[in-house]
Amino acid sequence: MKILHAAETIKGGVATVLKQLVSAQQDDKALYQIRCLIPEDQAIELDTAHEENIVRWKREGRSVGALVAFAVSFCKTVLKFKPDIVHLHSSFAGVIGRTCLIFLYPVVRPKVFYCPHAFSFLMETSGKKKRLYALIEKALLPMTDAIICVSQYEADKAKEHGINPDKLFVVHNGVGFRTLSNKDNSDVDNHEINLLFVGRFDYQKGYDILIEAMKKVANPNIKLTLIGDTVHGSQAIEKLPDAEYTGWLKSGQMEYYFRAADVLVIPSRWEGFAMVPLEAMSYSLPVISSDATSLPEVVVNGDTGYLFKNGDVNSLVSVLNNLDKSELRVMGQKGNAFFTQNFTSQAMISKTHTLYAELFNK
Repeated sequence: MKILHAAETIKGGVATVLKQLVSAQQDDKALYQIRCLIPEDQAIELDTAHEENIVRWKREGRSVGALVAFAVSFCKTVLKFKPDIVHLHSSFAGVIGRTCLIFLYPVVRPKVFYCPHAFSFLMETSGKKKRLYALIEKALLPMTDAIICVSQYEADKAKEHGINPDKLFVVHNGVGFRTLSNKDNSDVDNHEINLLFVGRFDYQKGYDILIEAMKKVANPNIKLTLIGDTVHGSQAIEKLPDAEYTGWLKSGQMEYYFRAADVLVIPSRWEGFAMVPLEAMSYSLPVISSDATSLPEVVVNGDTGYLFKNGDVNSLVSVLNNLDKSELRVMGQKGNAFFTQNFTSQAMISKTHTLYAELFNK
């Protein structure tokens, strides 16, 4: 089975999912032959792929010229590789790739799998824009064999926007298992609670909500560490004087902070299906999150963590003021069990391959 993965950008969760699929597929040479069409300047994000499986294209921002460059590279790769399956990652690749395949249809007719990694109409934007995004998705359905939704929330919203439910398949994102050593139980006697935030300092991720909440928190034991930064380093943002800011870290540097933390906070206003809470749960770390979009599929309130009302600073403050370190330890263990049952990379890869096989043989 010849598979072409194509992406207009592979930052963040897209890179994590793509790395997992590519690693599994290139190791099974008897069944899969793959190519990955990715931006030249982001090739380092796909460091698990063998060099012969990578096709680079030159991306200069998200300009019209860059999108044309992707379209040209995509058409050339499809005509040369002649894949059985084209797996498109994210909305821009989904629109451009499927549009190109309309014109290539007389020559090559691969099965098309499209994973938006959160539809554009899930963003907080105007109703007019949401209707436009949904219209584009519906127009391209004839060139789509399967839409892989990374959460049940995403699939439900797609149905509400008129997407054919027969083409929607839920495959949750996943991360790898961890070999964990038990934390020293005497640490519970240390009342300091290490609160961790990982992500962009922007509106979607609710950075402003967290900052305002921390100003109001009456719990003196909370120590906040933030991993990440603005998308553009020149953006001016407010920073808390007593918090630790690490900047962006490589994946190998993250483990120390996940192991040192007592709880992760995700104040996002919307998510497709965030990878960070899965990473946290793989380290037996409980999660405090907003009740936005797909997050309640991961965080079971009062069991694996706490949910607060989306966008509500005071709701988050109430949760933070009542944190108990021993309770967090128990929640972390429950969260790890919940993760192991539902959100591993092995499960994600297996479900994707099963879907490939079922639709390829139709």
